[in-house]
Amino acid sequence: MVRVLARSRSWRFTHDMMHPEAMLNPSATPSLGKLHWGGQDVFYRSGTRDPFAIYQVLFRPGKKAEYYVPQSLRPKMIVDIGSNIGSSIIYFHHQFPDAKILGFEPHPATFEILQKNVSQLPGVTVFNYALGAADEHVTVPADKVHFGGFKIRGRFKVHGPGETVECVVRRLDDVLRENGITRVDLIKTDCEGAEADVFSTLPDELLSQCQWIVGELHDQTAFELLARLAPHFDIDVKKQMFRPRFRFHACNLNQAKTISRAEVEALQR
Repeated sequence: MVRVLARSRSWRFTHDMMHPEAMLNPSATPSLGKLHWGGQDVFYRSGTRDPFAIYQVLFRPGKKAEYYVPQSLRPKMIVDIGSNIGSSIIYFHHQFPDAKILGFEPHPATFEILQKNVSQLPGVTVFNYALGAADEHVTVPADKVHFGGFKIRGRFKVHGPGETVECVVRRLDDVLRENGITRVDLIKTDCEGAEADVFSTLPDELLSQCQWIVGELHDQTAFELLARLAPHFDIDVKKQMFRPRFRFHACNLNQAKTISRAEVEALQR
C-alpha cells in the first residue's frame, strides 16, 4: 500500500487499487476516479481492475513497466491492440511523443473511458472495435469485456440471462490499408487470446519490418504466433509452468544491434 501511495501520490487511487469492492459485488456500479500522471488526468473505474492496470503500466518504474520498450527505439508508427482505458497509449505517447498511435478497444463503455484519456493526445487515433482473423459481429458478456478482456470465435460464452454487448471485429491488414499505413514500428498486443488471429492477417513484409513487439499471450495459440515471429525476431519470454498467460518481448533481428547491452539485460530481470 505504501508503495502504491508513494508512486501515485493519490489516496483515492491507492484505496481503489487495494480495495476494489465492486469486484466482490458485481451488482455495484463503478464510479469514475482520476489521478494525475505525466502532466494529464487519467480516468478509471473504481471497483474494477482499472487501477491495477494503470499501476502495472504507468507506475512500475522503468524496465519493470508492463509494456517496457527500450528508449533507444524511435518508432514512428505504433499499433496498440487491446487498448482498454488507454494506459498503454499514454505510456507510449509519453515515451515517444512524436510517434503516431492507433489504438483498438471493442467494448463501448471501456471505449468511452479510453477516449476521455487519450482524445487530447496529438497523433493518437482510437477505434471502437476488436481485431481478428475475419470481419464479423460478436455478442459477448458485458462483465468480461468491461475490463479489457476480449475473445472471439467462441472463447467467450454467454451463460444465463446476463447482460451482453455486441462488438465489431475487423482485420488489422484492412484497417492499416484504409489508413494508408504501410509500415508499423512498434506493436503492443494484449487481447485475451486473440493474438494469433490478429497477427494472421498481417503480411510477412510488414511484420518483418516491425522493430519491436511487446505484450501478453494467453493460451496455446500463443506458440503459433511465436513460431511465426521467430524467423524475424529475437524473442524474450517470461512464462511459468502451468500458467497460461505470459509476457513476451520480440526485437527485430535487424534492430538488435541498436539495443544496448543494459537494455537487453533489463529484460532478463
